[in-house]
Amino acid sequence: YGGADGEGISAPGAFEDRVAEADLLVHTGDDPGRDILEGSADVAFIGGFSAALAALGKNADVIVLDTTDPQKPKPRSVGEAVSRVVRARAVNPRFIAGQMRHGPRGASEFAETVDRLVGFAETTHAISGSLIEVVHDAYLGDPVVRAFILRENPSAAKVIAERFLSARRRGLWHPLRNSIDDDLAALIAEAQALGVAA
Repeated sequence: YGGADGEGISAPGAFEDRVAEADLLVHTGDDPGRDILEGSADVAFIGGFSAALAALGKNADVIVLDTTDPQKPKPRSVGEAVSRVVRARAVNPRFIAGQMRHGPRGASEFAETVDRLVGFAETTHAISGSLIEVVHDAYLGDPVVRAFILRENPSAAKVIAERFLSARRRGLWHPLRNSIDDDLAALIAEAQALGVAA
């Protein structure tokens, strides 16, 4: 990664070659106060690596290693790690109620969760459509939560609807209800009627 005297040298294709050789990516998480759907770094790193491999016609196992207890590390697949967070936090009624006490910021947290979830689905293809469905039903399928998001943060409502539509269009989610696309388009229109840019 450097030439004589520490100067960089051109090495076209070297990075691609290194990525293509990978059989496994291990991503550790050691902070018990943060999960894989919080912050954009995890989806950028894991998803970016997975997408880079796919672009090179390769694939590798991706393990999320929970090291919050260094004496007992727990390896999980990306799908398992994300599913665990969705079921324990993202769709937990106590989490949802807590976010609703935070007004616009709470609605933004919902949008960030949806964005990360769909981001993992798009880049790793390790997220089941049923997991996306569970989050949709908790945030937009519940009329009280849907109304909260739209009222408190119309921009977040639009982002949520757009990300779910993206998952639909990419074939990552096949909802059981035929009206989902119309419902999501209606939410986007409602957000725009409240002043959110198209």
